[in-house]
Amino acid sequence: MNIRRAIRYQWVKFKRLQGDPRKLAWGMALGVFIGITPTVPFHTVGVLALAPLLRISPVTAYLGIWVMNPVTIAPLYLLAYKVGQFFLFQGEPLTLPATFDFNSALQLLWRGGLALQVGGLIIAIPPAILSYFLTIWAMQRYRQQKARKAPGVFSFPENNSAPSGPEA
Repeated sequence: MNIRRAIRYQWVKFKRLQGDPRKLAWGMALGVFIGITPTVPFHTVGVLALAPLLRISPVTAYLGIWVMNPVTIAPLYLLAYKVGQFFLFQGEPLTLPATFDFNSALQLLWRGGLALQVGGLIIAIPPAILSYFLTIWAMQRYRQQKARKAPGVFSFPENNSAPSGPEA
């Protein structure tokens, strides 16, 4: 499957989503946020657990995690590490210890992992916010265009008044 076809397929899936554009957009923002954080083995589990709790779209959340893919993983992880290193250790480079024992290896992994996680959380915020607004804009625009193309279709107005009939 080539990349253009894959993107087109995801766009078609996205356009067919039903529901409140805000809930769809929040789902996309959550997915992009989790997708950028360096928690690769837990992306799917995270969005599928959090989306129902937050009452947002799990489908768009799942689509959003695909910002992290084999092409983007290396640059995003490097950026996350550098940002975390800057904020936590004032840009001090991570160096290999002079003597390599268990404690020094653990310290090295802790510092590197902490910088990666903190940096990932920081760099995930702007794309998540941007994806929220882009998703709302895209959904509203697509639905307006769809409504203009089908003027002969009669739709019933939503009525939120008290129910009538046997359930009243």
